[in-house]
Amino acid sequence: MTDDALIELLIAGDHTRTGPGPHLSPEFLRELVAFVTRYARLEKMLAGGTRVAYSPSALGLNLSISGDILGQAEDLARLERVRFKLPNGPILDIDQLIEAQGVKVVPCRFPVGTAASGGFFFDAELGPCIFHDAALTIPQRDYVVAHQYGHFLADFEPYIHTVCGHPNPALVEDMREVRAHQFALAFLMPRVDVEAYQKAIGLELGNEIPREFVQQLQVYFAVDNEVVLWRLLSLGWTDAAGIATLLSKDGGLLPEIDLEQIDREARLVYSKPIPERFIHLVASAFGRGMLDLEDAAEFLGTDLNEAQSVLEQFHFEDPAAKEPPPKAAEQSSGADPSLN
Repeated sequence: MTDDALIELLIAGDHTRTGPGPHLSPEFLRELVAFVTRYARLEKMLAGGTRVAYSPSALGLNLSISGDILGQAEDLARLERVRFKLPNGPILDIDQLIEAQGVKVVPCRFPVGTAASGGFFFDAELGPCIFHDAALTIPQRDYVVAHQYGHFLADFEPYIHTVCGHPNPALVEDMREVRAHQFALAFLMPRVDVEAYQKAIGLELGNEIPREFVQQLQVYFAVDNEVVLWRLLSLGWTDAAGIATLLSKDGGLLPEIDLEQIDREARLVYSKPIPERFIHLVASAFGRGMLDLEDAAEFLGTDLNEAQSVLEQFHFEDPAAKEPPPKAAEQSSGADPSLN
């Protein structure tokens, strides 16, 4: 597929274009596609091509859009958590979990004020790609990545090209969006875990949801209040009137607990929102002598000095020894662990 054709499909699949701008422009999307093309070139250089782990969970389910899409989403999320052997509770570093499946997860600086928060596309040459606004908080990013991963898993006959904003009741007519939303909620907050928590604290269903329960779920699952409220709605534990009461009674919801310092994997230090896996691929190609410093800077989209600074965060072995890709060097505790 040509770049122009891919961009046209993304614009046609942009759900935020029904509202006011700014929107993701053709120029923005062209830069995104150009970056993903460089990403795919690195994969081909190092591994012979893009390697994607397609989920047996998705292939084994009836995902007909005319079927029970909410049940499909719940089943798919449950099976994926089993496939990944995820423990109860939050999914830390969900972007890296999804990248390990061969799905490119690309943070981008979206235009200020745009309603878009993320998107997904698939191309035969480039592979599957999820992209999201780098300005999102970690809980917001996790929801967006999970939502787009739901599209990758379920919307493959044919693959869709989509740009999405925050959950929007106006999109309930698009069953693919409803399913991806439900999948994200169930993936981040599994029904069985929420029910176990509800029973452990003795909360009787049918009663008013206490705001303390919302805060407890927010912390336990490392999400934000918005995701908790959507999940309570999707489980049928409350309704619009109940949400209105939560937001107005006794001063509204309790403040969210800051989750930025939760024990996640340390991230490489870089000035731009670039996928960590991409940086590892550049470093691996550099360490094997496939790229020189100037090539590495071109792939990273930076100058020689910053490219050198990035590569110095890795330990390199003798390329002739044919060792595995380089491992990231340990960072001092004062280093900023976030690429975003």
